[in-house]
Amino acid sequence: MNAQSLLKIGAGTALILGLFSAYYYGQTPYPYQFTEVRFCPLTANQRTVKYHNDPAESQSALDYKYCRFKYRLLTEVWKSRQFNDVVSLPESAFITKDLAPSDNPSLWLLIAPAFIWMSYYCWAAKDEFDNDKSFQRLEDFKTSIKRQGLVTRTERDLQSHESERIKDKHKKDIDRRADNQLVQFGYISLEELQQQYQRQSELEDLQFSNTVKQFAVADSVADKSIAENKRDKRKADGENINLSSEKVLAPQGTSAQELVQLLKNHEGGWLWDVIESTKPVWVLGGQGSGKSSFAASIVLCRKAIFDWNITSIVDAHGHKNRAKAWKLLIPLEPELIGERNDYLAISEAMDEAVQRWSDRTENDRPIQTLWDELTQLSMQPQCKESVKKFVRHSLTDVRKAAEYLVCIAHAFTNAASGNAEGFNDLRQTETIQIKRKSKNGRVPLNHAEISGLYDDDGNLIESERVTVPDWFYPDSLQKFISNH
Repeated sequence: MNAQSLLKIGAGTALILGLFSAYYYGQTPYPYQFTEVRFCPLTANQRTVKYHNDPAESQSALDYKYCRFKYRLLTEVWKSRQFNDVVSLPESAFITKDLAPSDNPSLWLLIAPAFIWMSYYCWAAKDEFDNDKSFQRLEDFKTSIKRQGLVTRTERDLQSHESERIKDKHKKDIDRRADNQLVQFGYISLEELQQQYQRQSELEDLQFSNTVKQFAVADSVADKSIAENKRDKRKADGENINLSSEKVLAPQGTSAQELVQLLKNHEGGWLWDVIESTKPVWVLGGQGSGKSSFAASIVLCRKAIFDWNITSIVDAHGHKNRAKAWKLLIPLEPELIGERNDYLAISEAMDEAVQRWSDRTENDRPIQTLWDELTQLSMQPQCKESVKKFVRHSLTDVRKAAEYLVCIAHAFTNAASGNAEGFNDLRQTETIQIKRKSKNGRVPLNHAEISGLYDDDGNLIESERVTVPDWFYPDSLQKFISNH
């Protein structure tokens, strides 16, 4: 049984109960004081008579005649008439019973409206079900009509297209037979007919060639527009509001200043030296060593302290790292490049970066860029030459372009740096390398090795063991960005 039938039965039942309650509880059986009277006189027949051989039977016959009837009178009327009779009857001749007045159950009348409301609600719900069902039936009917119309139009178009093709084929057959007959009857020579066919074929080839050229022109115009847009973008980046390249810290007492103190107070301030350095920072390590979280922490610290925006994240696996490694960098609105292994886009981004470093100056507003999985890029045919040029120019051009790079790789090898020959010494001196490690390839260890910094005497630190504090993690640093 469906819901509509149940609601219909419920509405009818509630309506009947409501009407019954209104009728029954609205009745008042006896609202006044009543007296129930039965006339039961004692027989005077103390002897045996014709019909009653026993006085008990005589009394029983008399009771059957009178005493079995009950009379209900108002108590006031009964008392007044009892004492006003001409012949007073003894009280023993009557059996009386007082009936107290019954209360009027008016409060129970509230049940009737409740049942009536319940009936209305059930019927309204049934109507709503009916309306929804009717609407759905109408929509299904519309859908079936549209589907049938689409199928019919498709069949009609196919038949029309087929008819046109058949007509064209018949026309060609007729032309071919006509040409054969012209040759047969001598109206045209076979050589002349072959020349006509050859000219027609050349015309068709020319039309095809012109069509190909038109597509080539369209592609050329599109490529020109893209190149002009990229050029204008680089020019606009170079014309940003000129700010001093000198790093300006947040005022004392702010959350950013608290972050600066945390960085400076940890193990001689090596974290602070990394944050403020103009060198490209290379975060190295195996799988599960925490490279991505460490790189994201560097970007967040620079944003919180210096308000340097991150303009792009170049990551071939960006579609996977959006919700994990870069989840706190996404709100900063960087451009995600190379998602889903789009190595062609990564190659173009590297070429644009080299051109950008050529256009920007030290007086431009500093920006940040993050480059992930550089180890694999030199192995990709699309990026083989671009990554080599990218790494070479990053060692010399980024400081004067006011761009701060954070690069991620498994190891600082020739493959990771694009096999840029002749730059090994420059890579060691003009970059900061932070090597992280993991336990079983899953849990990052809190110690690391750093190289590329200089000591107080100006000597290059080739390798130094350091520890990464627990608070140097994107989730912990997010509060400094929120309060910035």
